[in-house]
Amino acid sequence: MKYPYQYSDGIFLPLVAIKIKGKLEWVEFKAFVDTGASYSLFHADVAEILGLELEKGESREMVLGDGDLLKVFVHKIKVALAGKEFLASIGFSREVGIGFYIIGRKDLFDKFLVIFNEKERWVEFKPL
Repeated sequence: MKYPYQYSDGIFLPLVAIKIKGKLEWVEFKAFVDTGASYSLFHADVAEILGLELEKGESREMVLGDGDLLKVFVHKIKVALAGKEFLASIGFSREVGIGFYIIGRKDLFDKFLVIFNEKERWVEFKPL
């Protein structure tokens, strides 16, 4: 499935729709496709929206690009991306300071061939 980049804060970004299964229903979010991120990362507020108990996830410290550590609770939950449903490890943190969610490599990139076309501003997820 091909996704056109979206304009945000003066730049075109690879933002795609990802659905996450909450206790009651699926909830859709727009997230930045980040090849440099090991895990997908969402703010703790999203865990609350989904009906998850944040601290029941696996507690980890993740290293950010600037070397700072971020306390994260990882939950294995059902997601839907590019027309495919599967379980994925998703991190939730109260300390997220960026203005968007992140789709990282763990449990997602192994399901797809991910192609970026910067010139034409699109990202494509081809199921493997």
